[in-house]
Amino acid sequence: MDLFNQGKELWQGLENHLLDHAARFDRRLSVFTGPVLHDSDPPYPGIQVPLRFWKVAAFVQSGALASTAYLLDQSPDLTRDADRAFAGARPGEPPPLGPFRTFQVPVSDIAELTGLELGPLPGADLMPLARDPQLRWRRLESYDDIALGGRGD
Repeated sequence: MDLFNQGKELWQGLENHLLDHAARFDRRLSVFTGPVLHDSDPPYPGIQVPLRFWKVAAFVQSGALASTAYLLDQSPDLTRDADRAFAGARPGEPPPLGPFRTFQVPVSDIAELTGLELGPLPGADLMPLARDPQLRWRRLESYDDIALGGRGD
């Protein structure tokens, strides 16, 4: 599994960062995480390997439910033909992984990508929905890029 975990220190430390933030502001935190399964996930020893993973954090902030969502994307560059990007996937060999990219995304996008019912969490999202697709997913380069709202409350 080390082959699939290279270069994602931001992703691996994200949950700890959220837990530290919750402790600093005396908040309880629940973090849900899982894969985004897709038919185009490449095969590796006979099984498909997810190219995206998600986290959703839920907590109480200023007396109200709050949530944030994150996505790790290790897809190849799919701006070109997707079939060509996955053409190199062969059983017994590593799937064609792209660079690890971590995004803060709307909770509603995680619900849509996974088909999961996330109850009131999309409505409690701290990340305002951007209409411009370029701004909808915020690429994270460091923990300072995370919008948790109310850092001082």
